[in-house]
Amino acid sequence: MKNTIYIEIDTEKETPIMFGKSPDSIMPKNAQEAGEMVLVDIKCLTEALMSLIYLADQNKYGNKNELLNETILKLESFSKTE
Repeated sequence: MKNTIYIEIDTEKETPIMFGKSPDSIMPKNAQEAGEMVLVDIKCLTEALMSLIYLADQNKYGNKNELLNETILKLESFSKTE
């Protein structure tokens, strides 16, 4: 499976986090397809985050358990704002 997701993070912009797709991506035709695309993107980004944490741990840039705990705390704080 190929899924291209672009993420731009710029805290100086009005919208600090922007997501995008490559021009060759098949874009959704309706709300159901858009929802399915977003859910696939979340799963792919989760896998990518796990890979980054693994990379940091393996190269001693950070500790896997500390990075996981920080990530979990951030996600839990998001769930409490709803």
